[in-house]
Amino acid sequence: MIRTSGDQGQGIVQYLLAAQDEHWPPGDGLMDAVCLLGIVVQGFVGEEDDQCAKIDLGELLGQCSILQEPYTPPAIWGRNGHIQTMAYGLLGHHSLRRTFDSRHLLRLLDGTTATFDVFQPVCAHQNGGDFTLVFCPGIANCSESNYIRTCVHLVQEKGYRCAVLNHIGVLKNVQLTSQRIFSYGGNGEMEAMFQTLSKLYPRTYFIGIGFSMGANVLTNCFAGLDREICSRVLLGISVCQGYCASDGASLLFDWEGGRRLYNYIITENLKRLLRRNYTMAVQPYVRTGLVDEQKLWSSTSLLWFDECYSRRVHNFTSVADYYSHISCFPRIKDIKIPMIFVNTLDDPLVPEALWDPVRQLCESHPLHSFVLLKHGGHLGFLEGNSLKPRSVTWLDRFILEMAEAARAHVEHSEMSATGTSFEEASE
Repeated sequence: MIRTSGDQGQGIVQYLLAAQDEHWPPGDGLMDAVCLLGIVVQGFVGEEDDQCAKIDLGELLGQCSILQEPYTPPAIWGRNGHIQTMAYGLLGHHSLRRTFDSRHLLRLLDGTTATFDVFQPVCAHQNGGDFTLVFCPGIANCSESNYIRTCVHLVQEKGYRCAVLNHIGVLKNVQLTSQRIFSYGGNGEMEAMFQTLSKLYPRTYFIGIGFSMGANVLTNCFAGLDREICSRVLLGISVCQGYCASDGASLLFDWEGGRRLYNYIITENLKRLLRRNYTMAVQPYVRTGLVDEQKLWSSTSLLWFDECYSRRVHNFTSVADYYSHISCFPRIKDIKIPMIFVNTLDDPLVPEALWDPVRQLCESHPLHSFVLLKHGGHLGFLEGNSLKPRSVTWLDRFILEMAEAARAHVEHSEMSATGTSFEEASE
């Protein structure tokens, strides 16, 4: 079910079949399929980086049974990326209890108040140990977003703690304390979150998961994360991100795949967020003349929105400079934390031109891997054998399986070093 090729020592690139489709992955028109599940992917070895986490990513991926199965989207409509993208907001776990166990407010150096929510495990893991999944949601999302809460609920029940960053300005009941909302690539909130979690749970291991824009933020964070914290991060999972802001903003003007419509919808959502936070996030800049309010509210694309607002508020002389600063792609090759980059071929927002450079990088990178699904849309990943999808998505199951594999890896390593398992150590 997975076509393979490649040599020992290369990175990992995986292509999941869709419902027994033997013509997937495509041939020379796109790429050859590379899948090295059985090899040992060496952790980075170097004197100055010896504190960074070392994990056998090839072994971990080999332990995930979900990668040995065809991805089966719901019948009839599940192979349409647009419907996948839109459906999950309508068909997800609306009935879930959405109460966090604790909310943490962090005051950053610029006076901004960042928040994140912690969800404690429903029950202890059968093998013990302390593991925290750290989530960075997509654009203008938070811990209350449906796809976040569904995934959190699943892993909570399996014994994992979850921490979810709430992007600045998104929560209606948390007022801004500085004159800005979140940035597409600003990682100050994420770094502060990791620092706080490290102090709250000094024995925990971290697994980072970023969705869409949040994956860009997480990747940027990993590129500059404190080395002591880095040593406790087992791996990162990036889902449906576009990697390069400048290329992404340009491609969003294309009508192919309906991207121009998505461009408009996202821009309207951002403007709605600014209207809600007008007094702090817009009015001061209008008074000083930095932002032309008429041009801001008339913007219909992210590129124009960022020209009228984002790059000015964040003190950049041009949109090009702003996009260059926030894009994570140039930093991926230097990240010492193993990362898995997940994209879909039918993502209406992220076409092949955006993810293919990362796919190529992962073919030769010793730490990172790339997983491409034929279907799934943008953050959809709904699956099922009938018209009605299952409430748990393919992505939810993949994240849980990777967490379980990472936990088993750490337990095996600690048993080899001390002769004591997690369960014995906790007694």
